[in-house]
Amino acid sequence: MFGVTSKTFNKLTLSGGLRFDNRSMKIKSLDLDGTTKFGSLDKNFSNISGSVGFSYAASDRVTLKLNAARGFRAPNISELAANGVHEGTIKYEYGNNDLKPEVSTQGDAGIEFNSQHVSVAASVFYNHITNFIYSRKLLNTAGNDSVPVVDNDEGYSAFKYQQSTANLYGGEFTLDIHPHPIDWLHFENTVSYVRAISPDATDSTKYLPNIPAGRWVSELKGRFKKTGGVMQNTYVSVGMDMTFAQNDVYYAYQTETTTGGYTLFNAGLGTDFVNKNNKVLFSLHLAANNLTDVAYQNHLSRLKYGPENEATGRLGVFNMGRNFSVKVTIPIDFK
Repeated sequence: MFGVTSKTFNKLTLSGGLRFDNRSMKIKSLDLDGTTKFGSLDKNFSNISGSVGFSYAASDRVTLKLNAARGFRAPNISELAANGVHEGTIKYEYGNNDLKPEVSTQGDAGIEFNSQHVSVAASVFYNHITNFIYSRKLLNTAGNDSVPVVDNDEGYSAFKYQQSTANLYGGEFTLDIHPHPIDWLHFENTVSYVRAISPDATDSTKYLPNIPAGRWVSELKGRFKKTGGVMQNTYVSVGMDMTFAQNDVYYAYQTETTTGGYTLFNAGLGTDFVNKNNKVLFSLHLAANNLTDVAYQNHLSRLKYGPENEATGRLGVFNMGRNFSVKVTIPIDFK
């Protein structure tokens, strides 16, 4: 159940809403070969979420924004009751029957500037989450990886879901340069950063796991509405995708490792093919990603912790190398 509303007073726009969620889960027990994989559970979670914010047009070019919100997420069945290998994460996962719902309190502020030649936007946020859910690796009594034997032929390490208070903060900055009279040209840039810590934690558990690294995405793109002949809406683009190193990781229990930074270069080309009535017959798009064939691993990749590749001697599965793609889009009109 939810309700939202907004009201505009001259240059000021206010908006807000309230929402009530209830989630009930009845989980039956599962016995395999005389062994209980997980017992029955009967859980009920409910909470109230809400938000309020305003947008103020300080001038024809400048807009100010401020928001506050409260959010809620109930733990899912896997987080509550998992007991087995998850091949997609290369983990043997244990659920936690005692998990409580996550509740977040967030505030964010932003400013936007738009002119004939340039557009700029900047925003910052702070999010305090109680009962933040994440999984950490388990160790045996000898201090080595805990490797369950049952249904674990690949020898995957064990992880268990747990909770902690979390503080997440960061921001995003975008810059779009589109100088006139050459308004067909756009130079777009986006820089984003997020940091997540657990207050009052030890050095090895201070930074929460699976937090993306800082990133800078830049693209120079030209769009030409009338190319001539049978082609229209042609575009050409070159871009850079720079991901910074992620060294703020959850070191405890060997749960997570640092990830080096990397820079990818991409390019694209596309156009619409039209008939004499300017009706689009089909669109052709060509793309080339990771032109320099960089060997890299995304910090959030689940395959980063895979076994050693015997051909390269490197640990884990790396992301895609140089890649070319062709896409043809054909509009279909049944009129």
